[in-house]
Amino acid sequence: MEIGYTRVKNLPISPMKVTKESIGKSQIKLRIELEPEEIADYRQKAAKRLSEQVKIPGFRPGTAPYDVVKLNVGEASITRQMIDLALPETYSKAIMQEKLPVVSRPDVNIVTEEPLVYEATVALLPEVKVKNYKEIKVEVKPTEVEEKDVTNVLENLQKHYATYASIDRPAKKGDRVEIDFSGTDSSGVPLEGTVSKNHPVVIGENSLLPDFEKNLEGMKVGETKTFTMTFPSDYHAENFKNKEVTFETTVKRAEEAQLPEINDEFVERVTGEKKTLEELKKEIMKNLKTQRDNEDRMRKEDKLLEQILERTDVELPPQLIEEEVDYILEDMKADLQEKGITFEQYMKATKKTQEDIQKDYQQEAEKRIKIRLALQFLFTEENITADDADMEEELNEIVMSYPEGEREKVKSEHKKNTQMMLRVKNRAMLRKLFDGLLRESTK
Repeated sequence: MEIGYTRVKNLPISPMKVTKESIGKSQIKLRIELEPEEIADYRQKAAKRLSEQVKIPGFRPGTAPYDVVKLNVGEASITRQMIDLALPETYSKAIMQEKLPVVSRPDVNIVTEEPLVYEATVALLPEVKVKNYKEIKVEVKPTEVEEKDVTNVLENLQKHYATYASIDRPAKKGDRVEIDFSGTDSSGVPLEGTVSKNHPVVIGENSLLPDFEKNLEGMKVGETKTFTMTFPSDYHAENFKNKEVTFETTVKRAEEAQLPEINDEFVERVTGEKKTLEELKKEIMKNLKTQRDNEDRMRKEDKLLEQILERTDVELPPQLIEEEVDYILEDMKADLQEKGITFEQYMKATKKTQEDIQKDYQQEAEKRIKIRLALQFLFTEENITADDADMEEELNEIVMSYPEGEREKVKSEHKKNTQMMLRVKNRAMLRKLFDGLLRESTK
């Protein structure tokens, strides 16, 4: 049996009879016994509640005396209602009385109904330690930006602004073609999902499978070709992994790219500003450097978190893990729904039950919880807080990822939303914690 939480109202202030037994994995079993006067009070409340719900001849709702209610609904009904009223209130009072940091709903077992004695098994916030965290060393080799990286950016811009002209020669890598294709299995049966008309492909960009695109090389407009290929073992669709498929493909159109010359005129076309090619190269170099620095920082933080996790000593209650798995599954279902896939379709495609999937995410759930608890421990140990200035700085960093015209609106929306600002605060605290630990790790 499970009960929720409730506010304690109009209860006697005398201490409750509570005994505690630790049962391991940050769990505790409470034995809660109600005094006779408490039981009598709850019985009166139960009878009043029932008299409001059941029509009793000669009495307005809620006014029938206890004995009359008992005569009409029976002692057992009053007892059930008494238990329903008493459990949440007395449990909440016991938790506050014993100052227990509970993190899950209790699992309740009624020992006796008269007098009312019950046991509540509950998970507590586990004790956590991050051992010798100041000894953590993080080394990440800086990623340098070279001239060839700038050249790659310019060449991608060049391809983006390319024009295309029809060709009569055999198609080659880099050409854009439009094709019709259809696939069949080894028995010649058409396969669902392997048919397309006027499908655009730039040969060599691997928008389709590389083996498929390789077979397009050398084909001319109007030519039809039949070839057989095997899908890779890591293909995203389970029913096509390692499957041999025969394709009939016709090239309907073929064009070659005509790339613009990279010069000052091209720069103005791309940026909309009067600037030289050298100026653009310097901007690209600067932006790439910022991007690589951010990537290096993220790699350092990932390595730092890995070492924090290795040094974290905590015993997790199973209830916490189960709840985290449920959160992961809910996120997964929402993500699938956005892609137009139901959870049932996913289970059918992966040939897994919900229990199988829950087991798959058990380790991930434990990792997430351990990281959260470890970070909370470190916030306390390092006395990490975030004031208004820290949060403003973090918020400014967040809105920089939005288009310039939307930044003030996004900032305003954050400041009006308590949950959003709580996330901003957590990010600011994380940044300060990581800054401090990464500084220590490089000494």
